[in-house]
Formats: sequence, C-alpha cells, structure tokens
Amino acid sequence: MDQASGLRGGESGVSGGRRLHLPRVISITSGKGGVGKTNVSANMAYIMATRFGLRVMVLDADLGLGNMDVLFNIRAAHTLQDVLMGKMRLHEILVPGPGGILILPAASGVEEMTSLSPEQNLRLLEEFENLSMGLDVLLIDTGAGISENVLTFNLASRETLVVVTPEPTSRTDAFALMKVLFRRQPEKPFLFLANMVRDRQEGVGLFDLVSKVADSYLPGLSLSFAGHLPADPSLTQAVRAQRAIAEMLPGAPFSKAMEQIVRTLLSRPPREGGEGGVGLWMKRLMTAGEPSSKSAPG
Repeated sequence: MDQASGLRGGESGVSGGRRLHLPRVISITSGKGGVGKTNVSANMAYIMATRFGLRVMVLDADLGLGNMDVLFNIRAAHTLQDVLMGKMRLHEILVPGPGGILILPAASGVEEMTSLSPEQNLRLLEEFENLSMGLDVLLIDTGAGISENVLTFNLASRETLVVVTPEPTSRTDAFALMKVLFRRQPEKPFLFLANMVRDRQEGVGLFDLVSKVADSYLPGLSLSFAGHLPADPSLTQAVRAQRAIAEMLPGAPFSKAMEQIVRTLLSRPPREGGEGGVGLWMKRLMTAGEPSSKSAPG
C-alpha cells in the first residue's frame, strides 16, 4: 500500500491517485505552555510532507504569540494581522517552509489578536473559502490554555491532539482543557500524545493516569493514545539551529518516534464522517463557540 493512501475516506487525502482537495483538519494543543507543542506541529508537518508526500499547511493559531516562523528560521514579511486588517489576502502571506510545507504565520506581541471579533472571523472565512490549494492536511498549532481563541480553534477541528508531559501541571492543565472542550462538544474525540517521556511504558502510564481521571469525572469523553515522543537531548540542538529535528537529524529518537506517530495517525481515518474542506472548517470555526445541542454530563 502506498504510504499516502492511509489518508483516506470521505475526509481527505489521496484516493486512487486523485487529490480530493478535502484536507484533514487536526489541531495540536496543550493545557500549558512549554510542553513542546510547536515542535510537534512543525515536525509532524515536515514528516507528512516529505515521508508521505502530502500537501500540508500549518496555521500558527497562537495569534498573539506566534513563533512557527521563528522555529523554521523563516522571515515572515506579513502575518494574519495584515489579513484581518484588510491589507493583504490570505494567499499573499503564505510562507513556504522546508519540505514544501506551507505556513500561515501569526502575529507576535499583538494583544488585539488574542480575541477575534465576529467581523474578523467572517473575513477569515471568506479568505479561506477563496483559498484553493489542494491541501491534504491542515495542522492548527494552537496556543496553550483555555482562552477563547484556543477553545475555538480546537472545537472547529475534526481531530484534536493534546500534547502532555510527565509534569504534574501538564497533566492537570491538559485535563482542564479537555474538560472545557468536552462540556461544549461532548462528541469530540481527543488524541493523547505523551511528550518528553523515557520510553513507551512511561508514555502509556501517563495516558492511563489522565484517562482514569477522565473516566471518573467526564464519563463519555473519547480519549485515545496517539503515541509517545522521547526526551531527546538532540532536540535542543535542532531548536537552536532553527530547524525541524526530522529534517536536521532524521535518525534521532524523536524523529523516528514522530514518523511512527504520523504513520499510525494517517492509517486511522478520523472518527467523524461527512464533508471536509478548509471553507467548511472555517464555518465550523465561526460556530464553535455556540453551545452544543448535546449537553455533557456533570
């Protein structure tokens, strides 16, 4: 089977050699900062593009403190702020990244970007509907925590990957984030990614700790183990060089583990069916803050 054919079904990807132009939308998030979320997003995008031949776009959705361009050592002349102010079109701010990935850079140090107005959401909707790139995957690198922007981007995505480290604060904040999202959208599935662990055993143990708490306090929450990433000292070397470790050191433990996570993720179609597409995702984005028709228990 061709590697890319794992991205199949009505959602997105490659089917019979024909690109369907319906991207798989995955948000990558965390309850607290400093857990390696942006490194996960960057390396996942690079591996999807270079190892699996997929057309990938990364949306830096940490709108006030964007740093995806910094991680890739890319100088972004314009950001989403210029789009929201009506100065630029979305396709004009796209920045090419390594391996052929596309990056939508966010503003940095702009407080106004941390809370979008309905008018700004509408402008983004119009821009995304006009953006036809034949994408296979849209990765959304969200901010950390439970701010309205973080919640909105996660609620709008079909799949949410929650990055958690062994730190107690990371576990408790991840649970808090999932709790808030679950209360708004009880049917939403979550993928648990254990980062900075010694081995798979520690990663599974971390997942078990959080899932047991979820079973007790959030019955009905769908939480699956997506894999583990080792605490790899060479990752620091790649960050300082402003390169994805999967590009700079493809044989590093982190790089190999990330490729396995991507392979597993692409082999399993998302739980939700139905139509996809970036335009539809933006429509979901605009309604994500509305209360769910289902009410969560408790």
